[in-house]
Amino acid sequence: MENKKIFIIDTCVLLYDKASIHSFDENILLIPLVVLDELDRFKDKKGLVGENARYINRYLDGLREKGNLHEGIEIENGQVIKVALDGFDKVPEGLDADYTDNKIIALALKQKELYGKDHKIILVTKDINFRVKCDALGVKSEDYYK
Repeated sequence: MENKKIFIIDTCVLLYDKASIHSFDENILLIPLVVLDELDRFKDKKGLVGENARYINRYLDGLREKGNLHEGIEIENGQVIKVALDGFDKVPEGLDADYTDNKIIALALKQKELYGKDHKIILVTKDINFRVKCDALGVKSEDYYK
């Protein structure tokens, strides 16, 4: 897995495009556990947002047959999908520690600390303010385009 990028995905990306979960060929897609909590709140919504939340949940449930999501499961395109269970506790000072986006920033900083020498850590979000906060804290972030 060395030299692969680690993409940390925000809920809004998965809700925006359900195919986004398959879009990180030959790299690692890290889904924060707090994102799964947020997806759960959208699964009963009508329309595309609810449909996308349900798709992601069903897809991840199906992957469980192939292995452990926390350890990572490789899919057809060489991508590894992992669920991050920890790393949310060191939210930078000045940010609300209960806010999901800030917990994801804490996770990105932890990943950077642990794997930044071997992997490029990139947070992917449609949220402009989230990207601005990431930049201010030294976390590389990108918008997602279909």
